[in-house]
Parts: sequence; structure tokens; C-alpha cells
Amino acid sequence: MKTFTFFALLASGATSTYAQAPVSISAARTAGPGATVTIRGTVSNGPELGGLRYVQDKDAGLAAYSLRAPGFADLVLGDSVELRGTLKNYNGLLEMDPIASVKVLAKNRRLSVVEVPAADLAKVYAEAYEGRLVRIKGVTNITTTNGSPLAAMNGNNNYLINGQKTAPIRINSASSTEIGLVGKPVPKTDFDLVGVVSQFSPSGTGGYQILPRLYTDFVLGGGLPNVVGEPVPTEMSRTGFTVSFTTQNPGDTRVEYGKTSDLGTVVTNANQTTKHSIALTDLQPGTVYYVKVSSTNAVGKSESAAVPMITDTKKRATTRTRSTDSAE
Repeated sequence: MKTFTFFALLASGATSTYAQAPVSISAARTAGPGATVTIRGTVSNGPELGGLRYVQDKDAGLAAYSLRAPGFADLVLGDSVELRGTLKNYNGLLEMDPIASVKVLAKNRRLSVVEVPAADLAKVYAEAYEGRLVRIKGVTNITTTNGSPLAAMNGNNNYLINGQKTAPIRINSASSTEIGLVGKPVPKTDFDLVGVVSQFSPSGTGGYQILPRLYTDFVLGGGLPNVVGEPVPTEMSRTGFTVSFTTQNPGDTRVEYGKTSDLGTVVTNANQTTKHSIALTDLQPGTVYYVKVSSTNAVGKSESAAVPMITDTKKRATTRTRSTDSAE
């Protein structure tokens, strides 16, 4: 009986510890290295930063690291999670490692982002922003650490925002997929840069850096779709043509057309893309149609002026085949 009671107490204690009430991420950061805490927040990145996941709530952010905790490697951007683990200091970065439990509460949650103009970017290179998503608005260029122009980004390399030595970014080699950063060119026009504030400093002080996650973190044109040039007709026929156009950033596809500048007919495609294409059919031969394109995403709408396009006037030759041959 005593043995049974002893083990029952142990089980009760284990359950109590496991069911530790979640605290805010700010409170967890205050508890500091050595504390075992349970937090809730939204994940800021997926495997493009390797074994690290950053989690934030409305006030603060925290790094978490594991190569073994069940379910941890499956966490992606927008996952609402509950994590339990022990905090430690890793080269200045406060992170949860080891992680005892991972629980996904919801998917596709929106994340708050701290926005600052490039002129004030030094503000976010600080402990108060560690683990949080930030957006640097109006970046003009990314350079090497000696200030030289940069054509394409390489994995596990540091670069500088606007050539400022106090404003480093780091490209993770894990961001190497088609939508990743490795090998991608630096934008040639002004852009906004999104990333997670991190830290790497063996001394434990300074060493703050911003970690972009995917190539979409280089936001051209403020994030609007931004139609590039004019739409063009392809695959011309007597009764239709395909309208094609491109945008700087992904958005849906909308084509308005008609025989006058009043237009009148609309065709849409809700898929988000930068390469847009919609076929217009049942048109009249040799007729001018005015065509206006637009694209909308979460940031807003971009559109072009209406341009004239004309259907073909010629019938296309078709290949005729004999159904049977007479026997000789």
C-alpha cells in the first residue's frame, strides 16, 4: 500500500508539472535561463530556419529549438501553439531547449509585425525585439559585410541593410527551396524587408541580427501586386485570345473587357500568382476589344489602364484525314 501511495504521489506530481499553467512570453523571458515554462503564441517561421522556430504573442517573442521533440519539426508559419520546456542562453539568444511538449492549438493565425522606417532601423536591434517579426520599410539595398554590392545571396552568410555595419541580416542555408533565399538576387528597386530579430554573441551582449525567412520577405512596392507593364494578347484566334500580364507581388487575376472603353464583362481567377493568364472566348472575329487588368491581395489592389486588343480575321487551316481507303 505504501509503495502504491508513493507511486501515486509521483504520478500526481508529474501530472501537476505537465499541466503547468501557460505564462505570457514576456513573463517567460523575465524568468530567464534555467526556468521551465509553458507558453502560448504564434509561430513565425517553418523549416527555412532549420531547427529553430520563433514564437510570439502580442507583446514579445521567443526562440525555440529542437531536433527531437515530437511534432516540433512540423510547425509552420501561422501555427498557434503551446510549448513547454526549459529556457537557456545560447550565445546571447534566449531560447527554449529542451522542449518537453508541443501542442498545436490552431492553424493560419495572423502575426503582428513591428514596422519601422529604414532611417530608424537601429531601434529593433535590441533585446526588447528579440524573437519578434519586424518590417524595415524603404530599404534601398543589401550589401556584403564590407559594403560591396551584392548580386545574389548565399546560405549561412551575413549581409548588411543599406551597407550599415550595425544592421546585419543572416541568410539561413535551409532557406534553399524554390521560394527560399539562397541563390536569389537582391531587388534592384526599393523594398521592405521582413524578418525575425535574433542574436548571436558569444559574449552575451550585442550581436543582434535580422533573419529573413523566404524570398517573399523582400517585399517590393510595399506589398501591392503592382502590375508590370501592359497586358499582352497571346494565342490569338478569330473568337478569342489569352490575356497575360505580370505583377511584382502575388495577387488574384481580374480581366475586364468590352467593345468600348466602358468594358462590361469580367473574368476572374482567385489563385494568388505573379504570372497572370486568362483566356477570353466567344469573341467576334476581327473586332477590337478594350481590356483592363487588375490584381488584388491582402495589401490592396493594382490595375492597368484599358488597352485595345483585336481578334484574328483569318480562318486557320485544319488538317483533314481520310476515314477509309478503297481497296484495289
